[in-house]
Amino acid sequence: MKNRIINLNLILATVMSVMFMACSENSGTGEEINETEADYKYLLGLSLPSTDLYPLHVLEEIESGTASILNAQEIPDISSSVSVAGKDGYLYLNSTDKLTKYEVGDNGILVDLGSLPNTGISGGPVSAFLSDNQLLVSTGARAAEGGTFSYQVINTDSMTEEFSGAITLPIYESDSKAAPSLFILKEGKIFVPFYQAASDWSAYDFASIAVYDATTLVFEKEITTDKAAGLGFSVIASHFTKNNDLYLISSNSNFWTGNESIPSGLVRINSGESDFDEDYFLNLSEKVDGNHTGGMAYAQNDKVVFQVFRSDLITEYADYSNSFTIEYYVVDLSTEVVTKLDIPLCKYPRDMIEYIGDNKVAITANTEEGNFIYIYNSVANTVTKGIEYSGTETISSLTPFN
Repeated sequence: MKNRIINLNLILATVMSVMFMACSENSGTGEEINETEADYKYLLGLSLPSTDLYPLHVLEEIESGTASILNAQEIPDISSSVSVAGKDGYLYLNSTDKLTKYEVGDNGILVDLGSLPNTGISGGPVSAFLSDNQLLVSTGARAAEGGTFSYQVINTDSMTEEFSGAITLPIYESDSKAAPSLFILKEGKIFVPFYQAASDWSAYDFASIAVYDATTLVFEKEITTDKAAGLGFSVIASHFTKNNDLYLISSNSNFWTGNESIPSGLVRINSGESDFDEDYFLNLSEKVDGNHTGGMAYAQNDKVVFQVFRSDLITEYADYSNSFTIEYYVVDLSTEVVTKLDIPLCKYPRDMIEYIGDNKVAITANTEEGNFIYIYNSVANTVTKGIEYSGTETISSLTPFN
């Protein structure tokens, strides 16, 4: 696979010109991290569907300044939602038929370090590192009747497959469709939140997690809660651990095949346990005018940043993703006080919130005024405007890696 830089060319110059004119008229690993400083780099996925361009851009600074798509990079056969994982300075990206390991070379160019055939391509790959060099991953389409999906365990040093297999989720009815939302490694087990719906895609009024042995991937049990109708999605930051307690946000909106009759909020699985804490539910819907949540990221110091869909601005399904309907809030876990962040209404909810070390969360904001990354600081309890990005219709993903 040969990388190439997008240089100044007619098509991008035209796109940027149009966008600037429009602006002048309008404008999680999820793991607990304790470091105070982090030397992160950031992979931005960019989306220009009107010109069928989906380039990538590696940045070293996102807390201030500007950047432009003119310095971005295209990689052949890679779609708009490709980032699988980032670890130890490497990136793992999915294309139509293979999973590839990259490092960042000179001038931010992604250098191919080896690949292997994948399990397919979808907009929401799920993965978890089982060890420093062992990646559990499923990249293919997973929403299927019967709830069966394929996985691989990959040695990331040699980029070879150690073993592969298939998991069948314990779905509710024989005609249900189901898909895994996440792989979460916790205390020797793999927790797999999964969403399921009847054959007509009508949602159920509970949420499920399948629990597997982390070494053998043998199914152990299913746990359910009636406090949520959708838990964890691979395309949003949606879980974290604190004192070895696992927190997940329930994304009950209809965008995620949820059930909006049930409040959105946080559920918990306590340290040393593999069942839901039935005494814990942080109801976020009641604190945000009855609206429903999307993703979240833990900013340390008991502060959690989370997305909210404004239901009064949603008149059709496409509005969840393509209209300016998203707000951002922070909740203090100790006091349960919720505060709205000073960020304009945003569109596109996927891969928008990430912890970046030093008690900070980066929030990607595709707004009417333009495309920005905001920085929330949990020590100062402030949000500031970071980098402004020009030349893209949307920033479609943000992947920190170090």
